[in-house]
Amino acid sequence: MTRRVFIILLFSSISLAACVVESTVPPPATAKPITATVETEAVQSLDDAADDPAIWVNEADIELSRVIGTDKNFGIEVYSLAGEKLQSIAAGRTNNVDLRMLEGNGRWSALAAASNRSNNTISLFLIDRQGTLTWLQDSEIATGLTEPYGLCMFANAAGLQVFVNDTDGRYQQWLLDISSVDAREPAISAMLVREFAVPSQPEGCVADDEHQRLFVGVENEGVRWLSAHHRASARLWAIADIDGDVLVADVEGMSLYHAGSKGYLVVSGQGNNSYAFYNRLPPFDYRGSVFVVEDTSTGIDGTSDTDGLDVSSSVRTPEYPQGLLVVQDGSNTGPREPQNFKYLSWEKIASALGL
Repeated sequence: MTRRVFIILLFSSISLAACVVESTVPPPATAKPITATVETEAVQSLDDAADDPAIWVNEADIELSRVIGTDKNFGIEVYSLAGEKLQSIAAGRTNNVDLRMLEGNGRWSALAAASNRSNNTISLFLIDRQGTLTWLQDSEIATGLTEPYGLCMFANAAGLQVFVNDTDGRYQQWLLDISSVDAREPAISAMLVREFAVPSQPEGCVADDEHQRLFVGVENEGVRWLSAHHRASARLWAIADIDGDVLVADVEGMSLYHAGSKGYLVVSGQGNNSYAFYNRLPPFDYRGSVFVVEDTSTGIDGTSDTDGLDVSSSVRTPEYPQGLLVVQDGSNTGPREPQNFKYLSWEKIASALGL
């Protein structure tokens, strides 16, 4: 055996061993398998690129609702409910995205915000009545963070707000001034109203506007909640810990399924390729987990290594009679395939878990 062949074989053995070490934990033994209904076209960038989705609901025609996804090496991708790519915005290294509807505005239906690591800012996007995004490039919010990471939005009597976090555990809460969105050249300004920190690296978060709670994922610790009001204490309360079974690090995407004042908190456990469901209200009981497998009839693959997710109980169509859950797929169909997003029917989830 030549020295060159020996080195190649040795490198291959090391690489194979590394793959074994990095393999994930199986889903919980009680987790239920489901299949995806639709998968989107892939994002533009290769490798680890797709991250977080947000669902925009077209209130005039639910079938024309949109899914907004981040490509953290490019910007924003917008998809139809059929998974077709409709719009691409080269906004930079966007990581997490969220949105809130704008009440009583004639031109714009909603405002979206995304954490952006190109310039360590929060990027803002207005969404018109047809679901087309306009990037407000002159309204970038300079956070001063080292690496803006997770992000979610919140609305209460004080106005629209954005939570953004850093990989070092810092959180910021920004209050938005949207009084100029109806101008010929819309502009939004922001004021920092609260700062706090979690013990280690966070990412996913979701705010419950009605109950004024902020749910946060501390990637290697678990799921926590605190008051979302900017004048309240930032004391963290535990919902679920990383236990090596239901939740396996990293805790990533988080979203709320609304059912009146009740509903469910959905959390992606990246380390065991599954999604955990908890009651929205205290004591936040665990209701079960699902994992996504290949649908052999459609060829849509399962999901793994999920980062972000979003859910909507308002998207009710023949394909999604009880709502829509969108999850990022970290592997898609092969090691060199660009990542994408998978659409899951809430009806399948509810049936599997008895929700």
